[in-house]
Amino acid sequence: MNKLIIETNKLKKNIEIIKSLTEAEIIAVVKGNGYGLGFLEYTRFLSENGINLFAVSDISDAVLLSQNGFRENVMLLSPPYNEEEAELIISNKIICTIDSIASASLVDKTAAKLNAIAKVHVEIDTGFGRFGFLAEVNRNNFSVNDNFNYFSVNGDNFNYIEDACTYLSSLSNIEIEGTYTHLSSSFSKKTRYIKVQYDKFQKAVELMKTKGLNPGKLHICNSSAFLRFPYMHMDAVRIGSAFLGRIPMENSFGLQKIGYLKSNIVEARKLPPGHNVGYANTFTTKRITKVGIIPVGYMHGFGIEKSRDTFRFIDVLRYVYNDLKSFNKKILVKVNGNYAPVIGRICMYHTIVDLTNINATTGDEVVLDINPLYIPKEIKREYV
Repeated sequence: MNKLIIETNKLKKNIEIIKSLTEAEIIAVVKGNGYGLGFLEYTRFLSENGINLFAVSDISDAVLLSQNGFRENVMLLSPPYNEEEAELIISNKIICTIDSIASASLVDKTAAKLNAIAKVHVEIDTGFGRFGFLAEVNRNNFSVNDNFNYFSVNGDNFNYIEDACTYLSSLSNIEIEGTYTHLSSSFSKKTRYIKVQYDKFQKAVELMKTKGLNPGKLHICNSSAFLRFPYMHMDAVRIGSAFLGRIPMENSFGLQKIGYLKSNIVEARKLPPGHNVGYANTFTTKRITKVGIIPVGYMHGFGIEKSRDTFRFIDVLRYVYNDLKSFNKKILVKVNGNYAPVIGRICMYHTIVDLTNINATTGDEVVLDINPLYIPKEIKREYV
């Protein structure tokens, strides 16, 4: 049976290293099934090791955390789009994101209906283009009557944070706890645009203060920015992949990779010389070859490594897998303490390895390095 193993000593050490690198509050991003480590189990482990605030992108995840011991300690990184979502967020004491006059109005009215004060973080769009009030006013290229689907009140464009400050200050059922933005290329070797976003955010925050709006705690860093740009730590940092030691840069911080998949050989057999192996006949045996079949394939995330936030998972499957294995690059798995090379292309649910020089047979244990983010939820997680 396939099983994801999480070595708690390594995870705990990574948490300690990350804590030692900052004085800012750490917001643990636990989206994607806790980056693959198991949603509730992982969040509880972080909590037991001194992390007190958790961020997710999906409302169902936020509600699940709130109802399982993390009430008032969960932040939702996407704004509500209807009253039903707003009620769920507010009634479960989830910290809400507002990114427009519409979302702010929705949260305020819903909170009033529930006789509550909703804690919110204001998102500023500094160049990601997904959610957020625009950071700066620049109307030179269009008139106020152009239809860009911006929300307006009395003819004033409220998609800009400058325009929205007075209105936000008037809302009596929201409490602004923080303000943040998302970096679009924090992993990039070219840092110019990262600095542009940082500067835009700083200006937007100063503008909010000038307009009499308290922005609360400020956060801009994800894992990559946190490690690369300590001066950007501000009041809080959002950490996800760094906890797992799986970062798209040289690891000079002592972080260790977390998570490996444990499986077994389900069949061991011999193939004659000149026998093709796997799809597309990319490998042909040159000698009598003993092979082992492992019930792990690319649908389990094997052979796919997320290095940057530039691909959706389907894109990773579609593009990266096409040259998943260059002919000169070997993928290795560990069988009985020895490394066995993968031969042929990785299949959807199976992988074939060369056992010719290894004393191994059916039932023997196999260890595979797989990014936990891509391991299906139905695979058992085991903390050891």
